[in-house]
Amino acid sequence: MSYSQEALAFSTIPANHQVRIENRISFLYLEYCLVRQDRTGVVAIRDATDDDDNPDPEATVTRIQLPVAGLGVLCLGPGTSISNAAITSCARSGCTVVFSGGGGVNAYAHATPLSSSAKWAIAQARLISSLDAQKVAAIKLYTKQFGAGQVRDASIKVMRGIEGRIMRTTYRDLAKKAKIKNFKRDTNASDPINAGLNVANSIMYGVAATVCAAIGVNPALGIIHRGDIRALLFDLADLYKARIVLPLVFNHAHDEDPISEIRRDLRRQIHSKHILEDMLGTLMEILQPHLPNRDDDRLINDHGEVSGHVQYGKDDE
Repeated sequence: MSYSQEALAFSTIPANHQVRIENRISFLYLEYCLVRQDRTGVVAIRDATDDDDNPDPEATVTRIQLPVAGLGVLCLGPGTSISNAAITSCARSGCTVVFSGGGGVNAYAHATPLSSSAKWAIAQARLISSLDAQKVAAIKLYTKQFGAGQVRDASIKVMRGIEGRIMRTTYRDLAKKAKIKNFKRDTNASDPINAGLNVANSIMYGVAATVCAAIGVNPALGIIHRGDIRALLFDLADLYKARIVLPLVFNHAHDEDPISEIRRDLRRQIHSKHILEDMLGTLMEILQPHLPNRDDDRLINDHGEVSGHVQYGKDDE
C-alpha cells in the first residue's frame, strides 16, 4: 500500500514546528482510564459505571482532551490502556510517555528528540572525554545548586564531600522544623517523608529525562554522578533538591494524603519556577563550550534525498 504525499507530510512533525520545551506543561498523571485517538486528537476516557467505589448505573462516560503537543511527560499509572494511534501521536508530538506503578514510581520512558541536530550529543561526548572539562562543568552545577560561596576550585571528589555535608545539614534542619525525630533517609522505608522523597525524586528525574530527550543527549553520561544509566538525570535533578524538593516534601509530612499533595505541589513548583526551562538552560550552558565548530554532515531525509553543506570552523580546518 502506498501513501500520498499529504499523508507522508503528516507522518512526522518537524522539530521547528514543535512546542518548545520551556512552554510545555511539565507532566500529566493518569490512572484507571483509556487513552485513545479520535478525530479531535488524543483523549482520556473513563466509564464511571466501572468504578467499584461508585457503582452508579446512571453515571456517564467522561472524556478529557489531552494536549499532548504541549506536554513534557504523560505518565500512565495502574489501570490505563493506550492505543497504537494515541501513542503514535504522543511520539510525533515529542511527548514522553511513561508507564509507571502507582504514584509514578518505577517508570520506563522514551521520546523522540525535539532537535534534529546531533551537535549537543557531540558536545556531550567532548565534555565527558575530558577530565578538566568535567571539573569545570561540575563547578558550574555545584555553584548553581549551593551558591558560589560553597564551591571553589576543588576536585570533584572534594565537591562531593561538600555536597554530602550540606545535604545532611539540610535533612537535619528540615526534620527539626517539621518536628520529626530521628529521621534517616531510606529509599525502602514507607514513612511519609521517605515515600514522598521517592515520588518527588522520580518526578524530577522524569523532568530531567524530558530535557535530555529534547536535545538528544545521553542520560547515562553524567558529570558528577557516574556509572548509572540515569547519571545525568541525577546531576540535573539535584540542582533543585535542597532548595525546592526537600522543603516541599517535609512541608507535607503531616498531611492526610502526603503523596498526592506532594505530586500536586511539585507540579505547581515546576510550572511557577520554570524548572523545565531553567534545567534545559543549565544543560545547554555546560555543553555550549564544547559544541562543534563545523557543520558538514550529509543527511538523508525521509524521502531518500541527500542534503548537506560544508561550513568549516577555524579549529577544524
